[in-house]
Amino acid sequence: MDKEKIKYNSSIEKTRKLAGRFLSDDEAITREELETELKALDPKAVAEALILTAEANLSLPQEENENTERMDKIKVLVEIATDGNPAAMGLMDELIAFLFQYPKHKKDLLDKMKAQYQPILDEKSQKLSEQYGTEVHLSFENDKEFMTAAKQNLDRLENQYQATLTNAKAQLRDVAGVKH
Repeated sequence: MDKEKIKYNSSIEKTRKLAGRFLSDDEAITREELETELKALDPKAVAEALILTAEANLSLPQEENENTERMDKIKVLVEIATDGNPAAMGLMDELIAFLFQYPKHKKDLLDKMKAQYQPILDEKSQKLSEQYGTEVHLSFENDKEFMTAAKQNLDRLENQYQATLTNAKAQLRDVAGVKH
């Protein structure tokens, strides 16, 4: 057995657990506690584990301003891992701003689609009202045609954002010098 490899893997595992606690709301530890604990571990393993943990926790938010505190903590992990490397920190700032645009773009897309589809929905409501002799109000959520189009457009938007996020994660690994 390779003792160095075992020690390295142990440092990665310990770092990931500590980083998880730092990100967690349950057994949270402070940045100072995190940094103190990490000093006893292999610095290369620490950097790798922190970047991989940060990367694993970067995802598209579903609501505006969702997880702002968590994003700040992820940025701290990258800062510790890269010793505040300006390129890494700049990339993180761009990435966080990009991620926070997603819910807004999603909402804007739905709003535009609803505005464009409203006359069609009104016409369908009017035809059904005439057919049944009573007033019928259709909603976007109950209109299969609208929901299909909305899902296709939202999926396309999400795929574009996911592709950019995947590329940004790879860039982050490169800037941090982490191979994976």
